[in-house]
Amino acid sequence: MADSTVSKSDLLSKILESFVFKSAMGKAPRIARNAESLLKLLRNSLQKTQELGVGGLADEIRNKVTLLGRLVKAYAVGQYRQVDNLSLIKIIAGLIYFLSPIDVLPDILPFVGLSDDVAPKVSAMN
Repeated sequence: MADSTVSKSDLLSKILESFVFKSAMGKAPRIARNAESLLKLLRNSLQKTQELGVGGLADEIRNKVTLLGRLVKAYAVGQYRQVDNLSLIKIIAGLIYFLSPIDVLPDILPFVGLSDDVAPKVSAMN
């Protein structure tokens, strides 16, 4: 029987090494240069967090996306530009990854891995 516990750092490592995240890193610089695209990405990300439900992991994800969203919005509207370029690109890539229709969480995580299979998928740039 496979071990069904995966640490957050193991999951993060798998995400950062994934093709989907690497692809998102390639798209992020273009989005970073366009305030309208940034705000659309943010809107879509926040909308998806509302579709996750409430409690536990959904609340944790929503809180993190909201926090990062404040930074992205401040950057997009010109209120705060003192963020390292690479950090901004990684944040944007993370939001793109979050919106990806690809299975984000491995199904080896009980309930959590299966929950993203039934959650509505949203394209980053509809």
